[in-house]
Amino acid sequence: MASVNFLLRSTKKNDPFTVRLQFNNPEKISDKNPFGLDFVETKTEIYVYKPDEVLESPLFDGKKFWSKYKKYKGKDLHIMNTIVRALNNQKELRDYIILNYEADFKNEENPNKAWLTSTVKKYYDELKKKEDQDNLSETPVSLIWHFENYIKLKRNEIARGTILKLENSKNIIFDFQKYQSSIKGYNVNYSVSEVNPEFMYYLEEYLKDIKLFSSNTIAKTIKIIRTICNYSKNYGIILHPMYDLFKKAYEETDIVYLSFSELKTIINCDKIPTYLEDARDWLYISCFLGQRISDFMKFTKNMIRKDGEDFFIDFTQVKTDKKISLPLHPAVINILQKRDMDFPDSMVDQIYNKQIKEVCKIAGIDEMTNGTVLKKVKEDGTWRYVKGKYEKWELIGSHIGRKSYCTNFYSRLPTSLILEVSGHKEERTLLEYIGKKDNTNAKLITNFYANIDITQD
Repeated sequence: MASVNFLLRSTKKNDPFTVRLQFNNPEKISDKNPFGLDFVETKTEIYVYKPDEVLESPLFDGKKFWSKYKKYKGKDLHIMNTIVRALNNQKELRDYIILNYEADFKNEENPNKAWLTSTVKKYYDELKKKEDQDNLSETPVSLIWHFENYIKLKRNEIARGTILKLENSKNIIFDFQKYQSSIKGYNVNYSVSEVNPEFMYYLEEYLKDIKLFSSNTIAKTIKIIRTICNYSKNYGIILHPMYDLFKKAYEETDIVYLSFSELKTIINCDKIPTYLEDARDWLYISCFLGQRISDFMKFTKNMIRKDGEDFFIDFTQVKTDKKISLPLHPAVINILQKRDMDFPDSMVDQIYNKQIKEVCKIAGIDEMTNGTVLKKVKEDGTWRYVKGKYEKWELIGSHIGRKSYCTNFYSRLPTSLILEVSGHKEERTLLEYIGKKDNTNAKLITNFYANIDITQD
């Protein structure tokens, strides 16, 4: 007959219990051991104080507690609960070991340590699998909950700007639910499995007519909701059968950039006042750096590295967390040399956006151009981007540097090199960014046409 006992013999304060399986082994019979008692041992995951409890209360001493209180008969609830928890865990593991022992060793064979270790591991594997299944069955289905959960889990993995977009989309859903509740007369709380074409119809209607969102802003919101829904499948959430129809294509946008000739006009303009010189120089060099404002506005003299006759700036892109060694274009070096090889003073985004508009206006960048401008559309202070035809300086923003770089150098540099500089992951996204179509195959066909002699069969 086998028996199972639990021991705390470690010299450490909070090690787990060791389980001992004791059994009769005829090979061990001797004068000192007439019954042939034998045993094997292995570690368990049973603690007096769990590791997370010790982290919260480092003074906890499980070994000392068990030595003092394992036969406790008092009424202190903390002591009683701690003892009962450990004893219950021991009983469940003991029953599992005995059950497997009786099934595996019906003949004369005896267990060894490897068998006991494997059995204990199997017990915990099954226990954790059951806990995971229980957790899945208890996972909230609310769309808002899954937004909050995704943001919490991804907060340290994705850029701050992306977190803000997620928070904004979550708030949009929250406001949409309140709006639907006011119409239907009861509390509306959408679940992930309710995200389908009907949900999209009412959401799109709300965003367009009530929030006055543009078509592309609505498409972006829907794309973010899809991200949350797709991630929820990790929790066992079953999406609606028509979920794949919950999508919205982006409309083509007007691509606004500064051409090389316009950049020349800006840098050579002698009417720019002193207080706008930093903004002018940042605007100009940003169009030859190809970086986001979150990156280039942090550039300093100390980040510049010289290699022979060439200059580089070494940095890590904020959004992609990618290390970059960026060669500086001669146009950038010319500006830096006027500043003792230093960059202009750093500027706050809002001030920079305002001042580069002033720079372009003074420089005469006023061609009527299609684009969107932020305007007040409601008396309550609601602002939205409104499509129209505007003087070009009105359409200039901090994104113009990266946009101009990609547009101006496309077809002048190999696309792979532009991707390396701009941080776009795929050529497709780069082409969408600058409003170009992939005409690589068209050019190849044209080249073949030029070499085909149609006068001969």
